[in-house]
Amino acid sequence: MNRLPGIAAVALIVLGGATSSVSPSAAGGPLAPMGVATASAPASSSLSPMQRTTPAPAPVQVLPEIQVKDARVKPVAQAPAAPARIRYRGIGADMPASAVGIARDGAMEVPDDAAIAGWYRYSAAPSQRSGSTIIAAHAGSIPTPRGPLYDLRASRAGQEIEIIDTRGAVTRWKVDAVQQLHKETLDLDPYFLDTGERKLVLFTCGGRWDAARQSYEDNIIVTAIPAG
Repeated sequence: MNRLPGIAAVALIVLGGATSSVSPSAAGGPLAPMGVATASAPASSSLSPMQRTTPAPAPVQVLPEIQVKDARVKPVAQAPAAPARIRYRGIGADMPASAVGIARDGAMEVPDDAAIAGWYRYSAAPSQRSGSTIIAAHAGSIPTPRGPLYDLRASRAGQEIEIIDTRGAVTRWKVDAVQQLHKETLDLDPYFLDTGERKLVLFTCGGRWDAARQSYEDNIIVTAIPAG
């Protein structure tokens, strides 16, 4: 199985041809029809009814070359929809989600406001059939001292989580495991996988508050599998 990057470590054919105008002849005679050659006879003779002018060949109209798209070329696949909202009634959480990437220190970005969850853009989208969908949020922040995922530590196996994506589709998940692990010894590799079994992984902080570091010592990790 592959590890995700960055953690610690895209007929209407208009016929051509301009119209032209021709001025009357110097003698003031009528214009000859376009494309018809006229023959003149000596002044002493006249044309018999059988001696008619012969029309010149009609001008050939050349159509521009038409490029036909190869029917074998497949259209570019639409990118899977990103998570837009998380609903976890078991802990009273209902919050928006936005896509995040990699911070300067190589860790996953997390929105500054604990009221907003971050979906790791390099992880699987909820509608995909394999890999882990990674979502994280702070337990608390200055704008939101107690975030919606603060009570993630109270999760219980079997509880349902809903993820609503940017197209309005809902995927449902069932909590499979709840862990509280110390940040200093936490190995994230088993969670950040882009292949293998389809999973939803939620992260937040927990455990004892370290005033010196202004951070919790542990991570709370909830792993969920597709419901039904």
